[in-house]
Amino acid sequence: MDGVFFYWVSWLVWISIMFFIPNTVAYRFDYLFHLLATMVLVGYTLEISPLTIHLSGIYLFFILCIYMRKLSLMKTIEVVIGSLIIALAYASFQLFSLLDPIWLILKAPYLLCILLNYVILMLFKDWKRRMSVLLIGMILGDIVYTSLLQFHSFNYVALSYAWHDQAVLVLAANALWRALELLSGYFLSQTRFLSKERKEHYTQ
Repeated sequence: MDGVFFYWVSWLVWISIMFFIPNTVAYRFDYLFHLLATMVLVGYTLEISPLTIHLSGIYLFFILCIYMRKLSLMKTIEVVIGSLIIALAYASFQLFSLLDPIWLILKAPYLLCILLNYVILMLFKDWKRRMSVLLIGMILGDIVYTSLLQFHSFNYVALSYAWHDQAVLVLAANALWRALELLSGYFLSQTRFLSKERKEHYTQ
């Protein structure tokens, strides 16, 4: 059932932030409010002929744009270009999976997750920008994909429950990669510290 994975993960994250993150953490209330608003708005749609779009995706797009308005001009250009690359990658993958699904060796959501995260890792080092660009790119990509289907008289709702499940999967994979980066950095620093201590011990 589409949307179950989205709601399950969203509530899990919301509860974790609500009860385990201190009030002193910056943007804690913002995260709680925006996450709750997204869960509420996902059930409503907006019809912009000939497109039908879920309001939660539009809400997320504008919120991310507002938060990134403080970026410098060069960083803004990087975000725009990165979002367009992710959007084209998303729309292209969806079209290929629709027109020629034989080449899919895994389920389409898993392959798309691998593809988008590989592309974003090549584009950005900052994990916060990765998450933002991934989300903006997927929103734009699904709108492009929906527009192409509507042009050929195929009915498709943009930013649907299935899209939210896919977006959560992609973002969760990116967060997991960030956790692995932190763990590898921690173990590397510990290894260097131990090796330094051994060298000092042998020189004494």
